[in-house]
Amino acid sequence: MNNYKYYDYLYRNNMNMNINNQNLFNPKEGFVKGNMFPNLYNEYKNYQPQQLIPRNEQEKMLYELDSISFAAHELNLYLDMHPEDQSMVTLFNDYRKKLEELTKQYEEKYGPFTVNSNEMENKTFSWINSPWPWEGNNV
Repeated sequence: MNNYKYYDYLYRNNMNMNINNQNLFNPKEGFVKGNMFPNLYNEYKNYQPQQLIPRNEQEKMLYELDSISFAAHELNLYLDMHPEDQSMVTLFNDYRKKLEELTKQYEEKYGPFTVNSNEMENKTFSWINSPWPWEGNNV
């Protein structure tokens, strides 16, 4: 069996185990580890993921947005293989709604979050008005 087939086999079998195992990492832990499913998380040697600590309110909101977005995306991938799993559909929709709410809050406070944001409709193209990440913004 070549490597691709082997890893595909492992992935599918481990993903199938999740149907009856609804234990997931919380969104922040899943985001940091890069995986929402504990039985699919394979730690590399003694590596411990770096804990992210936001330095200000804007970074805190971005961390929350990224975490929820990651969790929703992971569940979306899971649901591609298991569309009948109603508990995961419900959780996915909860994360999706939370993401919409957080995005709205962020945009009200800091401006557009993405280039296709509704915040861009009635304003001039405002991306250039904000400091770029490498400019050392101290918001």
